[in-house]
Amino acid sequence: MSEESGAVAVILASHGYFAQEALKSAEMIVGKQTNCAVLAVTEELNLAQAKEQMARKYDLLDTSNGTIILVDILGGTPSNVSGTFYLEKDHVLVLSGLNLPMLLDLFTNRQRSLTELAQSLANSYELGFQNISARFEEQEEDENGSGVL
Repeated sequence: MSEESGAVAVILASHGYFAQEALKSAEMIVGKQTNCAVLAVTEELNLAQAKEQMARKYDLLDTSNGTIILVDILGGTPSNVSGTFYLEKDHVLVLSGLNLPMLLDLFTNRQRSLTELAQSLANSYELGFQNISARFEEQEEDENGSGVL
């Protein structure tokens, strides 16, 4: 299940199937990803079961170059389960705010170190939020018609 040499392992964790569908969307853009797993925390899954599933998924990955766990929100079961992995395992980075710009950045830069990826993903998260309506309003006011997107 390992990706090319030097690539970090990736686990996406969310409430429901958000992470699974985000992975599908990212793969539609950048291609199929290997050394990647998804944890869907559903209503019928308790905390102990979620931890058990996370452990199984983690054990199937090649984590020799580190592991990034992206979760949907801070404070929910996916982030709490992931936080325990940070405490129990070596070379694990857990980040919240899972979104498509972060995934695209991650999947095109998996050879980078966990420290470099943490900064890059923080930037992707920030740049992913844009007031597109305001940008189009600016375009209407732009006299030379150069466009904004």
